[in-house]
Amino acid sequence: MNKLKFSRWFLWEDMEKIHYLNFPGVYMIAITYKSLKGKKPHYKDDIRYIGMTNSRGGLKSRLKQFNASIHGKKLRHCGADRICIKLGKYKKWNKKLFVCVHPIRCETNKEKRTPKDLRKMGQCTKLEYDAIAQIKQETGKEPIFNIK
Repeated sequence: MNKLKFSRWFLWEDMEKIHYLNFPGVYMIAITYKSLKGKKPHYKDDIRYIGMTNSRGGLKSRLKQFNASIHGKKLRHCGADRICIKLGKYKKWNKKLFVCVHPIRCETNKEKRTPKDLRKMGQCTKLEYDAIAQIKQETGKEPIFNIK
């Protein structure tokens, strides 16, 4: 069905410029001193977390939850919480946060979605694990903040 094709890296503060955030999908988070902005992602790019969503709110909603967590707000995101335990709140970091996404275009509205849409939504989890597996294959380890 779907193969992973991530957007280029965006600075966290520029995530609203990413296309198709209203769809479900997979996202990768890199935390680094390097400038990844605009670059094509590689699995060796300081990727610290991979997440996914197949919710109606899409990637936009999930990234907002991540943002709330790294800024110490009540909406919790367990990956972001693990990052904050290690690095503190985002405003205290001296490294930069980058995000790239692999949106899966489909209808998530229960009244409108088709069997094909449901299959696409189900692919989100598989694609997340495919990305984690690819990182492990290339680096010998999983992203640090995916490890529970």
